[in-house]
Parts: sequence; structure tokens; C-alpha cells
Amino acid sequence: MTGDEAAAGDADGPTVRGLVRSVATAVASRPPLDLFLAAVPIPLLLVTLSVLPGTEAWRFSLAADGVLESRTTLWTAFASSFVHTSDTHLVDNVVNYWLLIGVAYPLSVIAGWRRRLLYSMIVYLTVVPLLSAWATLSVLGTVTNAPAAGFSDINGALLGYLLVVWFAALSRERPATDPADTRSGDHTNRDAIGVDARWSIVVALGALAVVFLAPGGIFYFPPLPIVAALFGISAVVAAVALRRTVGRPRIGGLDLQPSRELLYVTAGSVAFAGVVGSLVFVPFGSNIYAHLIGFVVGFTVPYVALAVDGRPAAVSR
Repeated sequence: MTGDEAAAGDADGPTVRGLVRSVATAVASRPPLDLFLAAVPIPLLLVTLSVLPGTEAWRFSLAADGVLESRTTLWTAFASSFVHTSDTHLVDNVVNYWLLIGVAYPLSVIAGWRRRLLYSMIVYLTVVPLLSAWATLSVLGTVTNAPAAGFSDINGALLGYLLVVWFAALSRERPATDPADTRSGDHTNRDAIGVDARWSIVVALGALAVVFLAPGGIFYFPPLPIVAALFGISAVVAAVALRRTVGRPRIGGLDLQPSRELLYVTAGSVAFAGVVGSLVFVPFGSNIYAHLIGFVVGFTVPYVALAVDGRPAAVSR
């Protein structure tokens, strides 16, 4: 297909081929080693550990009195995130990892967050397993003595990261016209076309409100209306504060090719499905507390980095 044909295809509307082209364009400017490091080593590690003898002993026992009970307990609290209870469990987590990294990586390239993705992953791989083990033991340790294992807590962290980087990437997109041209009368920069990445906290708080309000169907994670209300109120407060300081998101004038739009739609769909599938409608036996801890940590790490960075996240050309 020639360049003119590709452009004509985009003009007709978003397509799967356009999405593939958009992802390829987003990552083509980086060395192939980046993609390899993002997509291959972690799944390879998980598969290798699944076939090594003796790793089933790395599952975290919920009969422990605490994460720091012994060296063995501390080790299994960490290592249990990298082993699985069955082949199906392993495949599910590997596929989910590829889905998440498959959209998080190109968005990180667009946002200029390649290094931030690397640093975030280091935190997720080292901190999230211990925190999820602690939360699981604190809540489910009184319910069951079954061993806990699985990579879904770190996938949950990637889900939280995806939520932030989606907004961060969108904030870097160029509007069709210079925001200065949109000013008239009393309009100020806050009325310019663009999205400030800090709006992601409103979506995160809203998602947590839904998670704690929706009946998930598992007795060990019942609806908590008071907690849901607190998250809902926090989301409203954050929205009001951001509306006053950075202005409301205005994406109508962004000059995005349909293939680029499809990338955002796909990433948003993955994020939505991830929240619903791992935090709302989860099958019995799933460790929703590990998912939840992963999501909160995964969102907090890049969002704090974004806030500390201190530079305007919205388009201000």
C-alpha cells in the first residue's frame, strides 16, 4: 500500500490496519531492543518458572502469621507473584500482560515516558508483590489457608499505569489550531484545546467508587457503599479543582488521524475491560485484593511522578 492509499484509508475512518500502522509508527523511532525488553523477558521468566521443579513451593501461604514471620515467608510473599497455580492461570496472565504492555508501550512513546515506564516497572516488580501479599494475608488469611500465587497483581499495576499514560499521551497531541487562536474576549489558556494528564485522577477515583459499590458476587469482597461514596466525593472534588486550575478537557479540536484515534480507543477499551474484569466482575477464587493493591500502586507511581515533574501537562502551544 502506498502512502497516498494509506492516507486515503485513514480518511475513510479508523481500521484495524490503521491501528497496526499507528502502533508501528509510534515505536519505529525507538530501537527494536526496547520492544523486546518490554514484551519478552517477563513472559519468558513466568513460563520458565512454571516448568522448573520446586517452584510450586513459592506460593504464599495464607496460614502465615505475617509477611515478616520468617525468611521463607518473606521470600514466598515476593516470589508468589511470579508462579502460578495452573497452566491456564499462567496463560491468562501472560496474555493480559501482552494486552496491557501492547498499548501502554506505544502510549509511553507518544508521551515521552519510555524511561518512566521502565522505572515504574521496577517499582511494580519489587514493591507490588510484597504489598499485595500483605493485603491478601490481612483480609483473606482469616477466610482461607489456601496458597496465593499469580502475576495478576503486577498486571493490575500496569492497568493503573495505563490509565495515567493514556491521558499523558493525549496531552501531547497537537491541536488542529494553535490554542492562541482560540482565545477571544475573556477566554484564557484554560479554554485552549487539549487535555491535562492530571485529569486521570478523576477517572481513577471514579473507577474505585464503582469497584467498591458494585456487587462483585464474591462474599469476601462485598459492596462497601461508604467507601464508594468517599471515592465518589473525592472524584467530584478533584474534578472541580482541576476545572478551576487547568480547565476542562477539550479534545474536539485535536488533529488526530483516525488510526491514532483507534489507538486511544483500543487502549481505553483495554483499560475499561481490565477494571471490569479484574476489579468488578471477578470469578470466585480470584484474589481481588491483590488486583486492587496493584491498581492503586500502579496508578500512584506515575501520577506522583507527573505531579512532582511540575511541568504543564496540557498542550499550550
